Amino acid sequence: MRRCTDAVRALLDFWGPPYVNSVCDLYNFHLVGGEVLRYTDWQLPLSAPAPETDAPLFGFPAGPRLKRNKTKYEVGVSVDELEIEVYAEPQDLVQSGAGLTWQQALHYGIFDGASLDLWRCFMIENSVPIGTIAWFFGRVADVEVGRTRSIVHVKSLLDLLTAQMPRRLFQAGCTHIFGDPMCGFDRTSMRHDIAAAGGGQSRIDCGFNPSPPTLYDGGTINGLTGANSNFQRTISRLTGGAVYVLDPFIFPIEAGDTFSLLPGCDHTLDTCTNTFNNLARFGGFPYVPPPESAA
Repeated sequence: MRRCTDAVRALLDFWGPPYVNSVCDLYNFHLVGGEVLRYTDWQLPLSAPAPETDAPLFGFPAGPRLKRNKTKYEVGVSVDELEIEVYAEPQDLVQSGAGLTWQQALHYGIFDGASLDLWRCFMIENSVPIGTIAWFFGRVADVEVGRTRSIVHVKSLLDLLTAQMPRRLFQAGCTHIFGDPMCGFDRTSMRHDIAAAGGGQSRIDCGFNPSPPTLYDGGTINGLTGANSNFQRTISRLTGGAVYVLDPFIFPIEAGDTFSLLPGCDHTLDTCTNTFNNLARFGGFPYVPPPESAA
């Protein structure tokens, strides 16, 4: 059962010809890096409240043309899926002021693992929103990138139950998540702040060379100032005084923007012992004999 405010309930109770076409979809993409992208399929930008409340109001710009299939709910553990078709023009950018088109953002993996809140917005004349209803919630699964049409597949969170993997595995590498309570290592103890001297959205020139050189490979970079403040990305490598990230930042990086670096871990016994001095918490089994076959 979908809950709504009294204003929306009153509108639906007296649903009539003046309101038949005054309905639109609102898309809320919550990216893994912390960004929230909001769009509407209405022909004009809107400001609408969150479901079950009259405030606060969120702005929804009219971005690329978005078209979705019908949503359905079934009793049981079947995974519901929503398919969103994105018809983006070259001038349609993922965020105002950024240099990434929708095709580039989907190709680079900006939306990988993002969650989607789909709201149904009800309006009266002159495109005045009365309220919204939460229509669908899920996580972005597969993405198909095309020149004129791209498809984003969103699956409900029941898809997480399809992972056939035990919590712990007997393997040489550590099975803990670096920095979690089972690992016990404080990543902030090796935090290092940098200032961008140039580069781009995928590379940040900073002149910093850590010791050991692979200390921040696989780590996390967090924006402190500038357009990318409070957003984060995974570091692919730090070499030659430049930080390379797996997924580019949405906003351009300006000289003087500051970031913080947190170390990464390759989950090997050598790194846990010599780099982080955390052997007592190592979660791997490096001495398990490898599988062999006899001829």
